[in-house]
Amino acid sequence: MINISKWALTTLCAALLAGCGGSTDTAEKLADSLDMDGQYKMVVNMATAGYSTQYSHVPAASIKKVIQEHVSKDDLKDVFVESYASSFDDDELELIIKANKDPANAMAIIMNSEDGRALAQKAVKVQNSLMADMQKAFTDVDEDIQEELADLNNESRS
Repeated sequence: MINISKWALTTLCAALLAGCGGSTDTAEKLADSLDMDGQYKMVVNMATAGYSTQYSHVPAASIKKVIQEHVSKDDLKDVFVESYASSFDDDELELIIKANKDPANAMAIIMNSEDGRALAQKAVKVQNSLMADMQKAFTDVDEDIQEELADLNNESRS
């Protein structure tokens, strides 16, 4: 069986239930049902690894702290909520939440029908869009992060 994270599964389910409209409250309920803390840690760790190559004199823990000061869990959750609220109505979001609670059955539905497989391929686009939005959240504060890391890098050299 393919090992798929809840985040990826939710994206697949979202693609299956594509619609328009949306509800911020229900999208927030969906975000609360996911492991947003785990996703945030993963994003911060990936960003830390990226910045570490540029600022080799700054300890990873310090880089991580700077990133966390500029991009909070709430920032990334807001990006997720806005993305899903603008793409799905309340009923669709509720269905995504239900599917997320029973991932084995959700995957069976997706993989056992031609339409499901086609929509699963579209999920890549949804995931890319969400990742692009999250990357933009970092881009908006990247200059501040880099300035702070450059200062720390220079201090470490001295």
